Amino acid sequence: MLKFDWNILWTLIDLILFFILMKVFLFKPIKKTLDKRRELIEKQFEDADNVQKSANELKQQYQEQLDDVENEKKEILSQARQNAKKEYSRIVDKAQQDADKIKADAKKASDLECERARLSINEEIAKLAMETAEKVVGEKASEQIDKSIYDQFLNESSDKK
Repeated sequence: MLKFDWNILWTLIDLILFFILMKVFLFKPIKKTLDKRRELIEKQFEDADNVQKSANELKQQYQEQLDDVENEKKEILSQARQNAKKEYSRIVDKAQQDADKIKADAKKASDLECERARLSINEEIAKLAMETAEKVVGEKASEQIDKSIYDQFLNESSDKK
C-alpha cells in the first residue's frame, strides 16, 4: 500500500503558506506600485493629449488670426489702391481743368490782342486815308470834319467784323 509521507504534506503546506505570504507581502505591493505607475503613465498620456489638443486649438486660433490679418491687409491694400486711383483721377481732372482754363485765358488774351491789333490797324488806315484825302484835296479839313470821318470809318470797320 501506499504510504503517506508527512514531509510532502508539510512541504505542500509550506509552499502554500509561502505563496500566500508572497502574494500578500510581495505581489500586492508590486501590483499596487505597477497600478500606480500605470495610472501615472495614463495620466501623463492624458495630460500630453490635453496639451496637444490645447496646442492645436491655439494653433488654429493663431491661424485664424493670421488669416484675418491677411484679409485685413488685402482689404487695406485694396482701399489704398482705390484711394490712389481716386486721387490720381482728381489730380488729372484738376490738371485738365487748369489746362482748359489756361487755354481759355490764352484764347481770350489772343482775341483781345487781335482786337487791339485790328483797332490799331484801323486807326493807321484811317490816318493814312486822312493823309491821302488831304493830299488829294490839297488842304487839311477842319479838325471836326477829320474827327467825324475818322469815327465813321471806325464804326464801319467795327460793323464789318
